[in-house]
Amino acid sequence: MSESTATPRVGIIGLGGIGRTHIAAWKANGITPVAFSDTVPALLDAAIEAHGGTPYANANDLIQSGAVDIVSICTPPAFHADLAIAALEAGVATICEKPLAANLADAERVQEAAGRTGTLFAVGFCHRFQPHIEELKRRIDAGELGQIRTFRNRFAGLLANAEKTWFSNPAISGGGALIDTSVHSIDLFRHLIGDPVTVDALMSTTETTLGPALPVEDTAILILKTAEGTLGSIEASWRTPVGEWTVTLYGTKGTAVVDYGTNELRICPVAGGGEWETVAVPDGDRFQREIADFIACWRGGDTPRATVADGVAANRILDAAYRSAASSGTPV
Repeated sequence: MSESTATPRVGIIGLGGIGRTHIAAWKANGITPVAFSDTVPALLDAAIEAHGGTPYANANDLIQSGAVDIVSICTPPAFHADLAIAALEAGVATICEKPLAANLADAERVQEAAGRTGTLFAVGFCHRFQPHIEELKRRIDAGELGQIRTFRNRFAGLLANAEKTWFSNPAISGGGALIDTSVHSIDLFRHLIGDPVTVDALMSTTETTLGPALPVEDTAILILKTAEGTLGSIEASWRTPVGEWTVTLYGTKGTAVVDYGTNELRICPVAGGGEWETVAVPDGDRFQREIADFIACWRGGDTPRATVADGVAANRILDAAYRSAASSGTPV
């Protein structure tokens, strides 16, 4: 951490789509990254041409360079843990994209390093910074929806040519739609509702007109239950072109829907006679707001909103889900 007015020197590791999103978010906060790393020369060259700075073919060289105070780790999941641990041990503050790691054991290694070094660390659960989710959480915490009985979330659409990308390579991705998409859903459940005590999952992959069967799941359903009896239903798919990106909560005093497609929060309170209302929510880009929070933490502010412990908790639920799916299949 540094003085409250200091400007951190930022490095970006991984320059694919999410890496470019991080670059834009840092720049929106008035900070242009000064160092970049990727194993694909064309991506590295493009970043340097667009933003200046110093290129590093090897991410560990960037971490050990002494040229950065913060890194955004935006690589595929299989590389998160080793890079995160290297950054933590070098004293470089780190925001690591989701999932924290490709498996639970690696996530716990990162947690041990974070605790041992005391280096600032956050996990990229950007939906915690979506203004509509923030307003929904405020209303839940205020009791406006009563007791939440059901959480339903569907993040699904078409991931075109998934079979040609690293997303379908389990050695790199750690899994399919569940670990890629539903890790956000799991974090939202924990953030809005609490920790589940039971986890059940079903998943599949099937050849369709949209592509071949994959080595990982292209479609998954996850069921969660808290100790208080709140149920969660999470759906993910890469093979349903008419996408749906919604979070719905059903409570004893009302129902609320965050609709990412229309960028709206809609609430139907029982006290309002069953009439739906669209809540006015201030605009805000969740990635830009996530980075702003991390900058404030680096400058000596609060603990990050999504900590390494949150990352491990999500990985633990993912691990339970994959074990559940592997053992499921009761005949009827």
